[in-house]
Amino acid sequence: MVAKALASGGRVSNTFQARGTLEGELHLSNGGTDVFLDAVTLAGCVLAESAWERNLVLLFADGHRIGRGTDGFDLNSLPWTADWPAEKAFLLRVLDLAMTRRGWELLAYDPPFAMDYLHRYRAMVDGWPAPIAVVTPAAREDWRVPPPPAYLAPCPEHGIYQGMLGCRLCDLNIQPPPG
Repeated sequence: MVAKALASGGRVSNTFQARGTLEGELHLSNGGTDVFLDAVTLAGCVLAESAWERNLVLLFADGHRIGRGTDGFDLNSLPWTADWPAEKAFLLRVLDLAMTRRGWELLAYDPPFAMDYLHRYRAMVDGWPAPIAVVTPAAREDWRVPPPPAYLAPCPEHGIYQGMLGCRLCDLNIQPPPG
């Protein structure tokens, strides 16, 4: 992680990567990461239908809740299947929907930089050619297996997946205090 901090100008950041693209990396602060994951989760929960898609959205819904400042992932570390072009297309649809501000009225804050994060990440995903082998695979190896039903239970207040750690929009550890 120290090498990542030095590579990003001495700042500790959460890094989202797409090795194999010109865009390469998106470095976000802790707050920026929370905003990015909130926006993507709001859009993804609406679109996810398959087990793989739901597992991907859960990655965002549970993301950056443990290990603050050391989060993020490389697209290549996800458990893509032989149907990876359709899986990539799903992620692009999620990002496109997030860029329409889908669900942002549920946020307890105004995310002024979210569009920039989403546009930059979308460019990375769009330019990503195909999965390449990586050393660090996803924590749950086979996303063709449906996630536990309890993880997909919608939050009564926000309607997004509760995931392993509860609704990210209800989590006072990552959300600004109300009012």
